[in-house]
Amino acid sequence: MNTMKLPISDLSYLSVGLPDEVKMYHFSGDFAGEIAAIDRWLTRPVPVPDCLRKRLEIQRIFAVQLLDDYPLTSADVVEGIRTRYPAADSTALYTFIASGNVDYILKNGEMRFQHQAISNIFKTHTHDLERMYNPDYAPANTAAAEVPETIRIMRDKGSRAFRYEVEYWMKLEPHAEKPGETLKIWFPYPVACESQPEDEIKLLSSSHPVTVTGTVHRAAYMEVPCEAGATYSVRYSFVNRAGYTAVDLNRTTCPPAGEGLTPEELAYYTGEQYPHIRFTPFIKGLAAQIAGNETDPLRLARRVYDYICEHIRYSYVRDYLLIENIPEFVLMNGYGDCGTMGLAFITLCRALGIPAKWQSGSACYPDSIGSHDWAMFYVAPYGWLYCDPSYGEGAARAGNEIRRDHYFANLDPFRLVASNQFQQPLTPDKAFCRMDPYDNQSGEAEYEDENIFFEDRDCGRRVVCAEEIE
Repeated sequence: MNTMKLPISDLSYLSVGLPDEVKMYHFSGDFAGEIAAIDRWLTRPVPVPDCLRKRLEIQRIFAVQLLDDYPLTSADVVEGIRTRYPAADSTALYTFIASGNVDYILKNGEMRFQHQAISNIFKTHTHDLERMYNPDYAPANTAAAEVPETIRIMRDKGSRAFRYEVEYWMKLEPHAEKPGETLKIWFPYPVACESQPEDEIKLLSSSHPVTVTGTVHRAAYMEVPCEAGATYSVRYSFVNRAGYTAVDLNRTTCPPAGEGLTPEELAYYTGEQYPHIRFTPFIKGLAAQIAGNETDPLRLARRVYDYICEHIRYSYVRDYLLIENIPEFVLMNGYGDCGTMGLAFITLCRALGIPAKWQSGSACYPDSIGSHDWAMFYVAPYGWLYCDPSYGEGAARAGNEIRRDHYFANLDPFRLVASNQFQQPLTPDKAFCRMDPYDNQSGEAEYEDENIFFEDRDCGRRVVCAEEIE
């Protein structure tokens, strides 16, 4: 049971260091020992400083999660690879690890992997595996000779739009049900923004009464008595209209990046936001390296985008809750997913004086839906532009320069935007530790006296219907 409440403002204490004793247990993967060490520190006769106490309390949550996370051994992963490539051995796995593209931790000194490690390797290293174990393999030329359909339509018409109907649901595992006790659920809900007009967002139905709350992390909030065996759900419709902006990277007139923003907006969108958006020596050094002698904000942002596309390999990573500094994690390790890449872009842009911010929700297609994050940056005279580094990295890896160019400054209409900012409170604020502390893509839940973790629930989403509109 987890009964420690964690205001979202306390996440900033992740930037506080840990005592050596705690770090030694953590980095050797002795998480039970780490928990015991933290408990000793928290009950010392002479109290530790408040900032360290908060850091230790958060670290304890991490250690508890890691006790059960990363269940696969190296042998498990190799055996999984063999289901498709029977001749595979540990050479493949250690080759991918050496290239810096596989997430793992040490557990009591043993290399351990997340439960999705095998599917992640198949997704990100299929070509490598084919080259290793298929003597007849000849990679197809994936560089697109023609403009992809969506990009063509957006260029020709100036935009493309779809109307979606989406359903989210959540069902608690039997061990987590507490019939009669107050259950609180925050389902992701479309937020009003430039691509999603408020008047085209409609709540259609719900299994229990809901209230639409928030303007930054928007939610369909449900507060009801828990029912044994119940499924909690919400259904809504929205329209996503993706406009197209042609930018001139060869421009000779270079107005200041934030021209058109208020001084307060400029300070906020170029400032730090602890614990993750931090101008550490590493971030400042890398930003200066990327910038070189360039001074135009638009070309600087493109340099940041290109650096991520060329130096970071797409890969699933550990829960964001378990990463102390997301931009440094992805930029140092050389791999990351959509959110870590997006936050790296935001942080580097801000370090260079370019206003940048977060947007997230789902990649929402007529036949599929899944969590996705991206970024926005502000450059005069264009205003706010979009950037999707993970899509850009995929396009770069495939040799598709048209797609790569598109996802610098533009998106597509296959989005559900549920969050307009990074690391903001829900409404009403969640008392216990959020499983997705920096936005809200999979939904959150808690009781009055206890958190509900990912493993305590079964949840999902689906696109009920989608249609293209003018």
